[in-house]
Amino acid sequence: MALVPIGLAIFTFVVLFEPNVQPAIVNERLALAIDAVATLVAVAVAVLGWVRFREGGDEAALWRASALLVLGTINALMAAATIAGVGAGFGLSLEDPGQLPLWASVVTRGLAGALLIVAGLVATGRWRQPIHRPLLVLWLPAMLAMAAVFLAAGVPERLPELIQPAGMAQLSSRPTAPLMPGTAPLLIMVEALLALAYLYAAALSYQAYQRNGRATDGVLAVGLMLAAFSQVLFAIHPGTYSSVVTAGDLLRVAFYATLLATLAVEVRGDIRALRAANMELERLREAEGVRAAAEERAHLARELHDGMSQELWYAKLKQGRLMGLPEIVGTARELAGEVAAAIESALAEARQAILALRPVEGGSFAEVVQRYVADFSDRFGIAAECRCDTAADRLSARAQAELLRIVQEALANVRKHADATLVRVELNETGTGLELRVTDNGRGFATDQVGRAGYGLSSMEQRAAIIGGSLTIDSRERDGTRVLVQMPLAAADGG
Repeated sequence: MALVPIGLAIFTFVVLFEPNVQPAIVNERLALAIDAVATLVAVAVAVLGWVRFREGGDEAALWRASALLVLGTINALMAAATIAGVGAGFGLSLEDPGQLPLWASVVTRGLAGALLIVAGLVATGRWRQPIHRPLLVLWLPAMLAMAAVFLAAGVPERLPELIQPAGMAQLSSRPTAPLMPGTAPLLIMVEALLALAYLYAAALSYQAYQRNGRATDGVLAVGLMLAAFSQVLFAIHPGTYSSVVTAGDLLRVAFYATLLATLAVEVRGDIRALRAANMELERLREAEGVRAAAEERAHLARELHDGMSQELWYAKLKQGRLMGLPEIVGTARELAGEVAAAIESALAEARQAILALRPVEGGSFAEVVQRYVADFSDRFGIAAECRCDTAADRLSARAQAELLRIVQEALANVRKHADATLVRVELNETGTGLELRVTDNGRGFATDQVGRAGYGLSSMEQRAAIIGGSLTIDSRERDGTRVLVQMPLAAADGG
């Protein structure tokens, strides 16, 4: 940022003191084009500032919008007078230059500079006043500037001389030459004050950039420095007449170019903020889904425990009393024994379901799996080993739920069909993703001869597919069974 004022100072020095550099040219079309483009840019940025204030409550943007409307007003008046062919009546013609264009320029730029200073004070938090009538803040300065110009146009002879008659004569006869020393002392003083005002506004904008980190404030600070140095160049050759384009106008064009840059920066910032907001909403939506799912699982666990599980316990007690009756003999006793076994199995299933649904307080997914496997071992007398590394905690809530159901189904198959004495459950990170293994030393089966639905294999395959994974069953008779689920890293990271 420090290089900008240094470069502008060098440019100004060259224009002031290098005799081979011409500070101005006469080109009416180019001057008109500059005024037209300046008007469009100023109005566009002002509209964006108003929208930013209305939608985001950015009060500094409102004050900047007001300043740019003031600048757009004077540019539009100059362009309109030239296009309508009435520029000579306002003193815009080089054949008879008047004081009105000079006063219109310094008054409107001074008013805009004051508004930009207020914007900088608001942006840095140095000035906090509630805005009760934002439309007045937006439009009133521009309306006052326009009224002042028209009032002054009615009494041009009463306006103080910013440029003395000798300087005016020089502008008429040699419009591309710099003003002779001593012909515009009041103009030099006024332009110096305006330059200081814009430099102060630039400093405030840069402080706001350092405070808030908004790139828009940093770009605007550069533009305001360009505007400040353009005032210095206007003091040696005012570019307010309809057909003159000066070095100060070049800096003015650069100033409006930076305003366009602020548009691009703000749009990019808004898109990034919108993208970040969408990501945050997605994160909150997923977090809400996880919370709702956890609450629902806890609710189901309570319902199972207080409802079906209690009823099964009651049925077990009644069945025990029934088995104790001496008249229950023969086939009836065999049937009663089968019913008792079925009730016991249902109780085990209910307990396992409650265990899977109930969250571990302050624990991780790996702890849920380990607790489930340990309870399975204790309940059914099958030795079980479980090993889950920390990668398991990176799983999304949906992936955790589906993997736990796969473990549940695989262990149920071990209990019902494998006749195994040992089962291992492992969840590890690999080079390409996550891998779940459930291995037993049971009797195994021929995978090409057993229906997949009978062993719940189809259900496990569907659950693996839901989380972007694949399921493989490796089993041979008298050689145990290996269930392998592989997931890509995207599923593991909740993608």
